[in-house]
Amino acid sequence: MDDLISIIVPVYNVTKYLRTCLDSIRKQTYTNIEVILVDDGSTDGSQKTCDEYTHIDERFICIHKKNGGLSDARNEGIKLASGKYGMLVDSDDYIHRDSVRLLYQNLISADADMAIGNYRRVKFDEKVELEGNPDNKITEYSTIDALKELCELEYNYFTANHIQQFTSAWNKLYKMDILKKVPFPKGKVFEDVATAHSFLHACKKIVYTDAILYFYLIREGSISRVAVKNTDMITAFENRIEYFKSNGLDELLPNTYQTYLTVLMRTYVHLIETPDSPAIKKEIVEKAKFIYKEQKDVLKDNSKLRHEVKLFISFPALYKKS
Repeated sequence: MDDLISIIVPVYNVTKYLRTCLDSIRKQTYTNIEVILVDDGSTDGSQKTCDEYTHIDERFICIHKKNGGLSDARNEGIKLASGKYGMLVDSDDYIHRDSVRLLYQNLISADADMAIGNYRRVKFDEKVELEGNPDNKITEYSTIDALKELCELEYNYFTANHIQQFTSAWNKLYKMDILKKVPFPKGKVFEDVATAHSFLHACKKIVYTDAILYFYLIREGSISRVAVKNTDMITAFENRIEYFKSNGLDELLPNTYQTYLTVLMRTYVHLIETPDSPAIKKEIVEKAKFIYKEQKDVLKDNSKLRHEVKLFISFPALYKKS
């Protein structure tokens, strides 16, 4: 018998997009699912849509809670999940009709702890094929190889805006004990960056397919579009560096330091001008100076980044790269 899979959907004021998301889940070819909708204090009618779907599909359940942010909503949904495996879907995105089936198939056949699918960024009015048969070319990763891939993809993302399949929480199928093991940090943005390494490190094997199974909606006002003006990303990478040091994963540090430096500079440029902004910006520059001095070897083979960091710490007010 197919195992029960729990799909957790945090919901907050997304009435314009919510039905597309929930319909894509209802139409999954893998049917043994429970869908946990976590209404995180919506005020725009999204909460009523959630209740509606619990009446038209018995596999849907909904809880309503006081607004606590995306991480808190995810954590609450995960606590309620009773499936052997779990999946996260953000309520303004949607998934291919074979998303659950293929991820489950790949995880089982590879005897893996996590299955990852490819994704695509889409606009609201973009026409997307959700019913075709996606190519399912898979790659298996050991723990350390998956962590290396995570670090490499993130550096490419922050320097060239490439896809970062290994970081996001929502294009994956997890063994439930792993999903329950790593809570998302409440009250923080960039919660995926803060947890991705812990999820992968908890797995003995990861399987990835290049099939596009998840569609990430690009929209104004989403958390990811405003969060570059927040220092939580810096904290996430500082915590990751300490995690790698504490767990004997020193071979991952050089690439991580390079991404951390890039994040410092990027955050500096995008930081909202608030009364505290000058002090925060000064602290960011000091952090970059420290890494440049104490970890100079990590930049020896990356002359482009080395020159960029040197310019930044010497003339931060003139640094304009976004």
